[in-house]
Amino acid sequence: MRKDSLAFMLIGFALGFALLYFWTKHREPQIVSATPVPLQLPSAGQAPPAPAPPPVDMAEVQRLQDRIKANPKDYDALVQLGNVHYDQRNYSSAADLYQKALEIRDDLDVRTDRGTMLFYLNKYDEAMSELGKVLAKNPTHGQALFNEGVVLLHGKNNPQGALQAWEKLVATNPNFPQIAVVKDQIRALKESQKK
Repeated sequence: MRKDSLAFMLIGFALGFALLYFWTKHREPQIVSATPVPLQLPSAGQAPPAPAPPPVDMAEVQRLQDRIKANPKDYDALVQLGNVHYDQRNYSSAADLYQKALEIRDDLDVRTDRGTMLFYLNKYDEAMSELGKVLAKNPTHGQALFNEGVVLLHGKNNPQGALQAWEKLVATNPNFPQIAVVKDQIRALKESQKK
């Protein structure tokens, strides 16, 4: 390869990366997840981004499966195995395991996780039902309010409902881990309504 061809290619790559950087920095802010129940969506109508799942400890999975086989009512094992499936994006299996756990004990965090799985399975009405059950018992449950906003915006195409959920989240949960991101989303929604 000639020396001037290599220089031309390097300049082209540099310009391309500079344009990509400029474009990504000037888009509207994205919704990012709040721990421990991520719902990450860039904009309405787009699929959630898929970060690489963590490695699976197969010995731990087998141990949990053995515990459940020995005692199908082992609440902790059901939730832990559901969490493994959640992390691996096996949403249907996670939702089923969370449902079995909820039949044993009604836990608001597990119900919120199940609502998240239903959202990822495009079962928006069922996701809203699960989150509604959480919020009926605890109207200020931070993660449920956050997720309700995501489902309303990205699943139900209801930006006004999402705005209300997130405004309530900000008002009732000032220490929510992703409060700054939620405030940015509120501002972005309000700006989009002005257009």
